Amino acid sequence: MHSIDFPAGWAVRLTATARPDAGVHRWDVNVRAVADPPYPPLRLAYTSQIGGRDCEQHIDIPAQDTACRLEIASRHPVAGGWRDDDEWVEDDTPDGLLIGFSDAPKPGSSRDDLLLRFTFTAPY
Repeated sequence: MHSIDFPAGWAVRLTATARPDAGVHRWDVNVRAVADPPYPPLRLAYTSQIGGRDCEQHIDIPAQDTACRLEIASRHPVAGGWRDDDEWVEDDTPDGLLIGFSDAPKPGSSRDDLLLRFTFTAPY
């Protein structure tokens, strides 16, 4: 799982893109307030399956009234359930984050089987 903090008042746009030949993946993004340790409750939770004919998804995460943390994960199907994907931070800037996920043991798997791009927008 990858996590990143973002300031209060910032909105986040998530674009999930899957390669059509990469199979199905399930991605999860949880939003938690940073100021509520040790186990802050969920403020928002997003989960979706992507792959095959559904290769692009968009989610807008509204600005929060306090600094928050995004908890980011992706999984691929295995017999009897789901297994965590390998992840790579492809790009990390002050206004964005790009994470690539893959089912590394699968033949033909690539670091961009699933890309999650987060774009942060400052308050106006």
